[in-house]
Amino acid sequence: MTTTTDHSRAGHLRRGDTRPPGVGGPVRQLVLRLHFYVGMLVGPFLLIAAVSGFFYALAPTIERVVYADQLTAASPAQTVPLAQQITTARTAHPELPVSRIVPGNDGSTTRVLFSDGSLPSDSHSRVVFVDPSDGVIRGDTVQYGSGQALPLRTWLSGVHRSLHLGEAGRLYSELAASWLAPLALAGLYLWWGRTRRAGASAAKSTSLRSTLLRSTLLRSTLLRSAPGLTGRARRRSRHAVLGTWALVGMLVLSATGLTWSAHAGQRVADLRGAMGWTTPTLSAQSPENSPSGSSDQAAGGHDGHGSHNGALGTAAWTPDDAGVALTGARTAGLTEPVQLVPPTGDGDLWRVQEVRRSWTPGPDAVSVDAATGGVVQALPFSDHPLAARLTDWGIRLHMGFLFGLANQLLLAAVAAALVVVIVRGYVLWWTRRPTRTGGPARPPVRGALLDLLRRRPAGTLVGVAVVAVIGWAVPLLGISLAAFLVLDAFLGLAARRARG
Repeated sequence: MTTTTDHSRAGHLRRGDTRPPGVGGPVRQLVLRLHFYVGMLVGPFLLIAAVSGFFYALAPTIERVVYADQLTAASPAQTVPLAQQITTARTAHPELPVSRIVPGNDGSTTRVLFSDGSLPSDSHSRVVFVDPSDGVIRGDTVQYGSGQALPLRTWLSGVHRSLHLGEAGRLYSELAASWLAPLALAGLYLWWGRTRRAGASAAKSTSLRSTLLRSTLLRSTLLRSAPGLTGRARRRSRHAVLGTWALVGMLVLSATGLTWSAHAGQRVADLRGAMGWTTPTLSAQSPENSPSGSSDQAAGGHDGHGSHNGALGTAAWTPDDAGVALTGARTAGLTEPVQLVPPTGDGDLWRVQEVRRSWTPGPDAVSVDAATGGVVQALPFSDHPLAARLTDWGIRLHMGFLFGLANQLLLAAVAAALVVVIVRGYVLWWTRRPTRTGGPARPPVRGALLDLLRRRPAGTLVGVAVVAVIGWAVPLLGISLAAFLVLDAFLGLAARRARG
């Protein structure tokens, strides 16, 4: 992993080793050392993210149980006009402006959201639940983000995202997401190489013992641990097989988690902006009042990871206008539940967007003139750039919204598997320690990078350049990798000086 060579342990790599680098030579040694260091040093961050992610994945379902009294109407009947529900909600907070309205449907209560400057951020809103069947207020609490997260899910989101340590705490989750994919791919490479080499070695021998060994090894594949293994071999096999099964899920979590991280997420946002892949928005202003090229943020965003409701003004609109906007959205083909955003200024438009639901491509949106009830602008999700749609799908998949309960259970299973894989990795490290000295396990062979550079200089330099580009795109990955290299070089120099 460094340019410093450990002569006592890596000599066999330089003298008479004719094995292909991809099989058991310096590439494998380099990947093995990287896997060891990353697993040891980043493992705790991954463990925290996996444990918190397990509970956060199930949070939408848990939330519906915990807040059932607030979320559920006494009857599916919609007997109270929307305007009256808004007026009732306003009595709870007459001093606050209404920022969002989510009319109840199919037995759910209506949510009336208020901008409240006393809350921690613009992403937080005061929310009052009104029963559309009898007009009674069912609850009054705080909602976070346009994903409608209530306090429990908001708290779990804060743990998973930043450990409730603010912006500095977000570094932990971004570091974990940055290394999850490289660590998983390195593990797959090592396990694939081990099963391949073991089978080839057993095939060369004709002894009865080797024949039996070959039979056992051939039953050990990437996705199945061979029966009959014991001790460290059995633990390593189970660690690798479980990691292989969860590999796709880990890669998806890594990629989607980085899209809204502080640093890599900004790289993604910059790229989307430069390529014109940003999410299109509805204008809140009518065409005759809108300056050329101006637009306002649509009622969108993703729950708990940076969406902002915005502090809306007190434009002259009436609760009856909300009913007109809702009727116009229905006429335009929007499917409930929808979210209504009142005008921000006199003469402005109502913006109506479908609430993100499971098993749907994405939210369509329209702007409605409350004076006429007509649709001024329509913005179907299918018109979004492909990159914007992929981002929306990835975020909803990561948060357990894209495929409902099945999505949540799958995410929880991947998180649980990651916890087990990490714990088994530390157990493997502990069992590798020298038994006589009782000290910690030593890392794999040092000096593979220099050896690889001597064997394949052009390919190695290309690989280094690719890693540098990835490190720039994923800054915490690049910074921590550089730190690992410096640490490894320092330890190598210290070992050489100790030997004299």
